[in-house]
Amino acid sequence: MTVTTSLIIEFVRAANRLPMLPVSERRQLLERGMRASGSLKGLLVKNGKIVAFDGTVERVIGEIARNVEAMSDETVAKALLALADQIRTLRILNREPV
Repeated sequence: MTVTTSLIIEFVRAANRLPMLPVSERRQLLERGMRASGSLKGLLVKNGKIVAFDGTVERVIGEIARNVEAMSDETVAKALLALADQIRTLRILNREPV
């Protein structure tokens, strides 16, 4: 299992058990997901793969992370699942052709 696959699984599990997670862990997960997403986007650029990205997801998730204590469980869970989906997509885009 790759690091990105493990991260995706961790985000999905966290979204499913969110009521049990403290606010600090929620924030850490969101911030880690944003860093991973940024790194994967950077890798695409480094490898010369041109892909159009809308920065809206990062802005919204960044706002959720900064104000996580005021966010509902549903909002945080949706943000974690959006990050999981984005990281999965970026991982696929970063694959080398066979």
